[in-house]
Amino acid sequence: MTKREMYDVIAEVFATVDREDKEDVLEMVKKEVAALDRKAATARKKASEKKAAGDELRERISAVIGEEPITVEGILDALDEDGLTPAKVTARTKQLVDLGVVEKKTVKIGDRKLMGYYKA
Repeated sequence: MTKREMYDVIAEVFATVDREDKEDVLEMVKKEVAALDRKAATARKKASEKKAAGDELRERISAVIGEEPITVEGILDALDEDGLTPAKVTARTKQLVDLGVVEKKTVKIGDRKLMGYYKA
């Protein structure tokens, strides 16, 4: 049961009860529900902004990837941005693979085997 559902139950019960503090309780419930609505709206807005930023980063990563396989480290070096981490790049490359824009294969660099990404 969510908070909103609990507040709805409280309001429903207090609407039928005859108490002198009934209006105070109903007003408090109304304020709490409004606060929950504001919080939800803010969360949706932030999620939308993050998604847009992620989409933009995904496009920049896609632009860096060419016909030759490039590793996550190579993508990081090519973009050379502060705050960009291997985890962020890996997440976006996985999205690109899932979308069918990019393919991946194992690439050997020195004695290490890394995942290389290239245009599909």
